[in-house]
Amino acid sequence: MNGRDIRSRNIPEETLKQIASDNTSGAAEILRQAGAAFTQLSASTPPVAELDQAQQAILDTCTGLALAQPEMTPVLRLASTALSASRMASDARDALKYAEVAALNFIENAARAAGSASDHSAVLIQEGASVLTHSRSSTVLAAFVEARRAGRSFSVIVTESRPMLEGRAVAASLVVEDIAVTLIADAAASLAIDQVDLVMIGADTITPLNLINKIGTRLIALAARERGVPLFAVSDSSKFIREDYFRGEIRRFRDPCELWRDAPARVSVVNSYFESTPIDWFDGIVTEHGVLSTAEATQRAMDAAIDLALAEALRVSLEGIK
Repeated sequence: MNGRDIRSRNIPEETLKQIASDNTSGAAEILRQAGAAFTQLSASTPPVAELDQAQQAILDTCTGLALAQPEMTPVLRLASTALSASRMASDARDALKYAEVAALNFIENAARAAGSASDHSAVLIQEGASVLTHSRSSTVLAAFVEARRAGRSFSVIVTESRPMLEGRAVAASLVVEDIAVTLIADAAASLAIDQVDLVMIGADTITPLNLINKIGTRLIALAARERGVPLFAVSDSSKFIREDYFRGEIRRFRDPCELWRDAPARVSVVNSYFESTPIDWFDGIVTEHGVLSTAEATQRAMDAAIDLALAEALRVSLEGIK
């Protein structure tokens, strides 16, 4: 039995497909799903597996997870951490357990860091302010809740965030916290910039040059930049990465039917969820370490590399996809 057989036997393709098809959850939710994959791998792999077989199974699982959600750097960083930890083991069972423990610790640390980033972000929301946000970031949402519970009254303008309309869920959550909310169409965001004091968004990936987030972020950032409205991204450090290992080659186009079901045959419908925005368009990146300048954020991204074996496995996989 080789490593690939172990993985396919104990980590069903349905698990990776479920993660890949999740188009509404944020990084925190996706990370928990990825952690469960390592728990499943550790619990069900036959003890007769050799060390090299187990390590291959871990590498295959890490590669599969990274490819399942290529825009979400925390998944890639989790996979890298698990793979590196598995090399500390001297037998197959320990390799699987070390990978699982490292993955679960990564998730716990990321959650704690996101909470701290939210706390730092909440301080930026002043009494009477109007804030615009785009898409659904659990970290940004937590910042709004923290600011309100600190006693400050403010309002939030939320974009619909098409095509999955996750902005509606954000608006519903804010109303529960007694926060005044206005929901607008994505295309109205530039006009709304004239009415706000602050723009606060999340991030899925931060490289030395770009921030990758939901489609529409770039236009909002450009409008804020032109009008001199402060623009901040909120992110824990798990979303920093030295380079975009997928380099746009696997930036997936989603189901065209989400934009236009039964479109005429000669109409090409392009449905993309993510885009990059130059990092130097932002006034700061708020992390668990406080508000970073874009220069500081760039340096932190430069310092965030992944396991070399995983990087090579991804390179080979991407070559096969081309």
